[in-house]
Amino acid sequence: MKKRFTAMVLSLCLILALLPATAFAQTAVPEEETSPPITVGGVDLESTAANPVAYAITDESGNVATEGANDTNYNVKWDGETLTLRNATVKVVENEHSAAIERSAPFTLKLEGRNTLTSLEDTHAGKGISATIEDYETVDPTVPYALTICGDGSLDVTGYMAGIATGGNLIIKSGTVTAKATNSSDQCAGILADLGNIYIEGGKLTAIGGSSSTHSAGLFCMGYGYNGQTIGGAVRITGGEVTAVGGEITESEEDSSDTGSTAELFPTGSFGICATILSLNNASFTNGAISVSPMEGEAIEVQAGADADTATAIPGSPFDNGDHDITDAVSDEAYFHSKAFTPAPEETEPVVPTDPKTPSSPADTSQPAPEAALQPGNTYSAGGSTYKATSANTVTLQSAAKKKTIKIPATVTVNGVKAKVTAIDKNAFKKAKKKLTKVVIGANVTTIDKKAFAGCKKLKKITIKSKKLRSVGKKAFKGISKNAVIKVPKAKKKAYTKLLKNKGQARSVIIR
Repeated sequence: MKKRFTAMVLSLCLILALLPATAFAQTAVPEEETSPPITVGGVDLESTAANPVAYAITDESGNVATEGANDTNYNVKWDGETLTLRNATVKVVENEHSAAIERSAPFTLKLEGRNTLTSLEDTHAGKGISATIEDYETVDPTVPYALTICGDGSLDVTGYMAGIATGGNLIIKSGTVTAKATNSSDQCAGILADLGNIYIEGGKLTAIGGSSSTHSAGLFCMGYGYNGQTIGGAVRITGGEVTAVGGEITESEEDSSDTGSTAELFPTGSFGICATILSLNNASFTNGAISVSPMEGEAIEVQAGADADTATAIPGSPFDNGDHDITDAVSDEAYFHSKAFTPAPEETEPVVPTDPKTPSSPADTSQPAPEAALQPGNTYSAGGSTYKATSANTVTLQSAAKKKTIKIPATVTVNGVKAKVTAIDKNAFKKAKKKLTKVVIGANVTTIDKKAFAGCKKLKKITIKSKKLRSVGKKAFKGISKNAVIKVPKAKKKAYTKLLKNKGQARSVIIR
């Protein structure tokens, strides 16, 4: 496989070297007189002028047949642009085709009902879905999409080296998609985009890499750079829910002895998301961009770590506006999770009407007007505690005041700005640990970092008011009183009991 990949890269270098500069400009794929067929379970479906829509049915074993299929009786429908799966089961084990679904031209996959695709061909080429654009030189960095996934149904797709593989851009608009790889001698991924980008706008996506000797990723996006031009290699999340998990890395004597392979250039390890750009000029890799860009009115939470149990919120999460590059924070992690949500409206103080008989006082203009927003990274003081701004209107409790009882508010006014308190920083109670006996955690806290309450020997009562808590770091409660009680919202008791388990506290500590 490695020799084949080396030959592919060398061929691509020669092609790109001969291309004029206009080859990298934004161009559309030329229209064809006839639509290329799509292959589903080894069966070709064609859209022609005489028969614009083709139908097929599937059985429980995953076999595909066109006989008996029509516009009222079908599991698969193809109209030349959109492939609709409706409660379809497709399985390919040994076939001349390497994928359950494959096409060498862009198409849209629409999901209806529950659908399962499996391709277990024991080769590097084995994929659940293979969608490519044949003429790589016509690929535009943003359009067209090799594959667009939409619909309100679900898809469970499994392939040997990739659940879904595209030569070109991939966009997921909606639907529930689980993409898994089983294993591969080299790189494998739940979703692989070669010479393209991955865009996730909505739906619920789970991407799981399989076992590999070199590289395994939930999402693997590989772009190419040549003479200052870059095609692909970026992952952008604007909505939906994404879980990406890298698989197990196994040792291989054959692979370790092959020192002349281009595969050595691939990042080695297990990654939730891996975005890379291969420079064809000097045969080296650089990081591609991984970013989140919340849609208007939404926010995106992002967690990363070694696994789901230890993952913590990355700095700045949740993001509520703008485009945020999170490459450095998640590139080396085997687990990644993001979720878009609509933030709850801020609590406002009731307006008390003034007594008309009492003349109002003139406005005090002696003080300068407060800043319109906080500066991320700056620290501010309030009530004896120190807060660090994580966005224009969110802060982290960085250092708590030296008090016996501390209430972490839902919001705090710092520098004239009313900001949400969304996190408790690591070692936040280090200065207060000798006095602290009681703490109340406010309604907007989503993250408690590692060792936040470590060493607070007198801390006996912890009340968590937040229903948004999603991450608790290692040893967050190490050394608190053995008789401590952690009170949580009734509706969250089951989830929080699991979340707070083994965070450094003694077994005698009660969660209720």
